[in-house]
Amino acid sequence: MEKIKAPLLPSEFQAATDLHSLLDEDPYIHGMHFQDCLISMCKQEHLHFDGCLFQGVDFEECEFTNIDLLDCRFEHCDLSNCKFLDGALHRLEFHHCRMMGCDFSGSVLAHIAFTHNNARYGNFSAAKLKHVNFIDMELTFSSFNQCTFAHAAFETCSLKEAEFINTPLSGLDLSTSDIEGITVNAEHLKGVIVSQEQAMSLARLLGLIIK
Repeated sequence: MEKIKAPLLPSEFQAATDLHSLLDEDPYIHGMHFQDCLISMCKQEHLHFDGCLFQGVDFEECEFTNIDLLDCRFEHCDLSNCKFLDGALHRLEFHHCRMMGCDFSGSVLAHIAFTHNNARYGNFSAAKLKHVNFIDMELTFSSFNQCTFAHAAFETCSLKEAEFINTPLSGLDLSTSDIEGITVNAEHLKGVIVSQEQAMSLARLLGLIIK
């Protein structure tokens, strides 16, 4: 696993119940604790969350473009189909969240820990991932097309039918993950770390005949 910087969370939070009322005052939201609430139909540009904690929050039909997420933690949240487009995400933790179809395309993700989340059909296309750990993640049918990885790791993840088109995989360790049916470019496989069994599967994918 890569060394990840943990979020710098405040010692005390202020309870928050409604994001829309907060946005009426200021798009910069700091030190708030959102718990067991619904954030619905929020489409916002240039929103800034700093030092916030989200627990049991349902995000419904939300789209955040050019969002800044700094030093935040998400626990047991439902972020399904939530869009974080062209954002800057730094020092975040996502634990035991439902993230099916979550869209991080075009974003920069740095020092992020994704742990025990269901991100089936997740979209990370054209994202830059630096010091990002995916641990025990459901990433079946996810898209990592045209991504840039630097100090990223996948540990015991399901990457079945995932796409890594036009994405260099050098230095990426996929040896403990299920990569059955992934789509990759042959020229971008150089330097990827796989198990012996995975190597045989990739060889067949590339059209090699193994006797």
